[in-house]
Amino acid sequence: MSWASAFLPEARLFGLSWLELLGIYTLPGLSYASFHIFKEYRNRPSQFARDLLRALGQEKSLTDRLLSIIVYAIAVVCVALGWPLFGVWAMFQSQKEAALEIERNKPDFNCSPEYLIARVDPRNAEIASYVIDPLGTVPPLPFGHLNQVWVNFLSEMLEPDEEIWSFYIPRGSVRGKYRFAATGDIRGYARVLNGEILSEFITESD
Repeated sequence: MSWASAFLPEARLFGLSWLELLGIYTLPGLSYASFHIFKEYRNRPSQFARDLLRALGQEKSLTDRLLSIIVYAIAVVCVALGWPLFGVWAMFQSQKEAALEIERNKPDFNCSPEYLIARVDPRNAEIASYVIDPLGTVPPLPFGHLNQVWVNFLSEMLEPDEEIWSFYIPRGSVRGKYRFAATGDIRGYARVLNGEILSEFITESD
C-alpha cells in the first residue's frame, strides 16, 4: 500500500473528501479574487481610449497581455490558498485607511496643544480686549470688528466640559496640520475639550 492510498482515505471530514474540503476552503478566496477581477474588468479603458493608445503606438503587446494573464492567475491562486492572511491584511489596511481619512478630515487649525498658555474666562477675555476708538472707526465692542466672530466662536461651546484657552505661536514655529512655519506671531483663543482643540479664534496674526 502506497503512502497516498494510505493517507487519502483518512483525509475525510464530515463525509467530505480532501478535494471537496479544499474546494470549500478556497471558495472565499476565489470569490474575493473574482470580485476584484470583475472590478478591474469594469474599470478597463474604453474602446475610444484603446483606439487612441493603438493610434499612439502604446497598445499592449501580445507578450504584455500574456504576462498580465499569468500574473492574474498567480494572484488568484495565492488569494485562494492564503485568503485568511489576505483577510487579516485587508482588515488592517481598512483600519489604516480609516485613521488616515480621519486625519485628512481634521480641521487645519494654527494652534496645537503645545501653544496653549492658560485657561481663561470668556468674560475676562472680553474685558481685556474691549476696543475704545475715539474716532469711532472701530465699534465699541470686545474685539472690535471681530466681535461677531467671537460671538460665533463662543456659541459653538456645547459641551459643559469645554474650556477657553489663550494661545501664542511665536514666529517661525511650525503650525497647523501641515506644519508650516509661522511667518509672524499668532495669538488668540482656542476652544478645548479634554486636551483636543475644537476651534480657534485668532486675535493677532502678523
